[in-house]
Amino acid sequence: MQMKSHSFYIVFACVVLMLGFNNVIYYFTTKELIVGHVEDQSLLTAYNLRNAVDRYKKSEQYVEDMIGQQLRIAAVAAIDRLDPKAANVTNEQLKQLSMELGVSHITLLQPQGDDIVGVRSSDPAEINMSTKKWGYWFSAFRQLWSNREVTIPEGQKLLNYWSGPIGYADTDPSKIDKWGYYYDGSTDYIINPYVEDVQIKQYDRLAGPDVILNKMIEVNPSILELTGFNYNTFGNPLKVSKSQSGDYFVALPNRPILFGTNQYSDPERDLKSVKLAFDSEKPITYTAVVNSHKILKSFIPVPSRSGNPQADVPYVIGVVFDYNTIQEELNDQIRSIINRIAIMTGLSLIFLVIVFRMIKRNKDEAVRVTQEAYIDEVNDMFTTIRGQRHDFLNHVQTIHTFLQLKKYEDLHRYTGELLGEIRQTNDIIQIGHPAVAAIVQSKVVIAMDKKIDFRHDFLLTGNFNLGVTSVDIVIIIGNLVDNAFDEVVQLPVHERWVELCGSYHAGNLVISVRNPGRTLSDEEKAKIFTPGYSTKKTADHSGLGLAVTKKRVGYYKGTITVESDQEQGTVFIVSIPLQRFGKTS
Repeated sequence: MQMKSHSFYIVFACVVLMLGFNNVIYYFTTKELIVGHVEDQSLLTAYNLRNAVDRYKKSEQYVEDMIGQQLRIAAVAAIDRLDPKAANVTNEQLKQLSMELGVSHITLLQPQGDDIVGVRSSDPAEINMSTKKWGYWFSAFRQLWSNREVTIPEGQKLLNYWSGPIGYADTDPSKIDKWGYYYDGSTDYIINPYVEDVQIKQYDRLAGPDVILNKMIEVNPSILELTGFNYNTFGNPLKVSKSQSGDYFVALPNRPILFGTNQYSDPERDLKSVKLAFDSEKPITYTAVVNSHKILKSFIPVPSRSGNPQADVPYVIGVVFDYNTIQEELNDQIRSIINRIAIMTGLSLIFLVIVFRMIKRNKDEAVRVTQEAYIDEVNDMFTTIRGQRHDFLNHVQTIHTFLQLKKYEDLHRYTGELLGEIRQTNDIIQIGHPAVAAIVQSKVVIAMDKKIDFRHDFLLTGNFNLGVTSVDIVIIIGNLVDNAFDEVVQLPVHERWVELCGSYHAGNLVISVRNPGRTLSDEEKAKIFTPGYSTKKTADHSGLGLAVTKKRVGYYKGTITVESDQEQGTVFIVSIPLQRFGKTS
């Protein structure tokens, strides 16, 4: 009685320890899942922001192109009103024409030596303005002047016309303008109408990236900050340009922060994470304490969609998540775990008491049932022996009758069939694995119905452990044999045979299925394990059998190969490493 009580307490203590260990693991697993969930949420937020920014850029580009088209119309209208020679056009005339056409200013550009210079303008700051240091803008002017066509990838290109992207004015960096340039060869100047970008600024205030991200932060208070890091310039010395008016400014594509703010900044780690995220094309996440606030910061790369990193700036979205929300969830989990331990401990105690009582109560019943089962098995054995004796007498009488009638050929045929049946049954019985024996027997029946000579040879006699579940061994053998049956039924009856072999070899369970028929090409062998692929033309083949087989073999770190030639036929060979070897008895 004392020993039983002692065992009870040992089992109870083990259960409590297991529950505690399980809940500790659960806590840390939950923490990992919560952090992973936050990372996923950060990624989702970044992807939504990226898509919203992409939509904004497309709509912004549409508006900008519309302005560019309006500037071209204004340029064509202006040429009709102006003298073809710039020397005969006055600045006052351009000022009056600008007002009539609804543009901010009009400038006339002419080549002068290796430069293209503003010679007349309604804006005094544009007169004598040099453009040779404007990069691809200057290239566009030269192409327009020489060929009346612009081929550089940047900007908007129409007939006899080019319009550059919106940017700061070189003569007055306080303004962001949109310019258009027209030249059809009828004048000795390029006409340049432009407008201050009132429409785009207003659109940006209403639907720009900052508006979008502020709404996202408002919807999800756990997100502290969203930032668009310029991959080209973030972390590099600030690229400052000097205007012809002597003022300094940073061009729009050179801004280190394209949108949002970077108040939760860790400069060294941010720079490293931005570069690593973009170069690896994978999100990067780290935790840190910034401004006495523990945060989780994710960086999601957004490459240039157009392939032109100057016009379509590549950037990285930074998402700062409040780590306190993770801690709050973990605190809830701790409280939940404590309650769960208390409840499970009480239930375990009740369960153990019930189990021990049931064990004691059922002990005698188990002995009785075992004795009855043993007696039933003995009775079954005698019944089987009597049946075999009855069949044996029938076979002997048949053989004796054939001998009396001297029908030796019939006797020879009968005994041959009898021996074949006995040998076939004996071969199946000798397979020590019930599942293997069952699947082989079922395939024997199918083979007889389809008039297929089904040969099987398993060098695995006695009781053995395959190291593979019965369900999977049935799937593997069944699919391979069915595939072989489907192939040989297309042959004449006398050519239909399928061979199934199983053995141990070098610590592996090896199963092979061979059949005659057409030879598989290298292309078919490469595709044959692909889900949905089938060499059969009938609609009742899903093409999944071999794919499922390969998946189950791969689960056990095994291999499956196929060989096919005219002489040997087609053979599938499965090799599965065994964790432990069976023991014959």
